[in-house]
Amino acid sequence: MVLILIIVGIAIYGYFKAIPGAQNKEGNLPKIEISPESFDFGEIDYGQIVKQSFIIKNIGEEVLEIKRVATSCACTTAKAAQEIISPGQKTELLVTYDSGAMSGSHGRGDQDRIIYIKSNDPINPQIEVTISSYVK
Repeated sequence: MVLILIIVGIAIYGYFKAIPGAQNKEGNLPKIEISPESFDFGEIDYGQIVKQSFIIKNIGEEVLEIKRVATSCACTTAKAAQEIISPGQKTELLVTYDSGAMSGSHGRGDQDRIIYIKSNDPINPQIEVTISSYVK
């Protein structure tokens, strides 16, 4: 009888170790943090190219993987310096905005762009950063 209980206990333990997410949801997970969460370039000239660095940090306890970085407009590019971030480490996200990429009245005035960052953080699988400017 004791042997059966030991075997069942080992089987249950193995089951929970083998299934991702079966452990404590707040426990050993990657966790993404970005700073700043937004940036305003202020007033810029039409055709001006501006850049801003953001810091992506892994404040979790497992490796953070940046799976994809995308932007809301072809006038904006974003690239993470590293795609794999160890716990407690950080990397730079460089965002470049080309205010001359949009023609006509669409490219002038108040402009807001979004950068989408997808990762393996199970709580926040996608975060967003906003850049803004006034193009004259």
